[in-house]
Amino acid sequence: MTAKILPMILLSVSFSFTGYMTSNPLPLNERPQHWGKVVHQQHNFYQISPMLFRSEQPDTDLAPVLREQHIDVIINLRSRHHDPERLKNAIDTQKIKFAHIPIHTWQIDREDLLAVMKAIKEAEQQQQKVLIHCYHGSDRTGASVAMYRIIFQHWSIEEAKREMKQGGYGFHPIWKNIDRLFSPENVKWIQQQLLNPSY
Repeated sequence: MTAKILPMILLSVSFSFTGYMTSNPLPLNERPQHWGKVVHQQHNFYQISPMLFRSEQPDTDLAPVLREQHIDVIINLRSRHHDPERLKNAIDTQKIKFAHIPIHTWQIDREDLLAVMKAIKEAEQQQQKVLIHCYHGSDRTGASVAMYRIIFQHWSIEEAKREMKQGGYGFHPIWKNIDRLFSPENVKWIQQQLLNPSY
């Protein structure tokens, strides 16, 4: 059995016993106003900032919302990349930039998050609106949005992690590796790489 297959089997077993448990979200009356604002609950679609949105895997049902929000760039964090095919009959895919940054939840690292931050930075410089998604829009998307909060909006690590876990996006606390990813050292490294890629 290879080293890559064993962790996947163990995680599958863990999920079967936990029932895909998610972190408890804060009640709506306690949820900070500056956290993501729901746009379409059914698709876990939230507005994070004037230029950044997050969701589950978009499909034709979500296409009207993408048009309404004038999404210019879709960043897919899944290993599979079928976004253009899933949306081709529902929106003008010629007007959308599709970026594929495949990330495995169980081995997400700072290089993965750096790649996402670079894509967001490029879109921001061109004043483009971005949708970032994985399958459920919970864990990989949550980690990416939390790092965006820290890097681009200057949130503290703890506040960004708090929104990631308790914002109602469906974060799965079994992913302890994501929690550990948010260290001051990793944040500083990503900041330095964005400022000076040859650092």
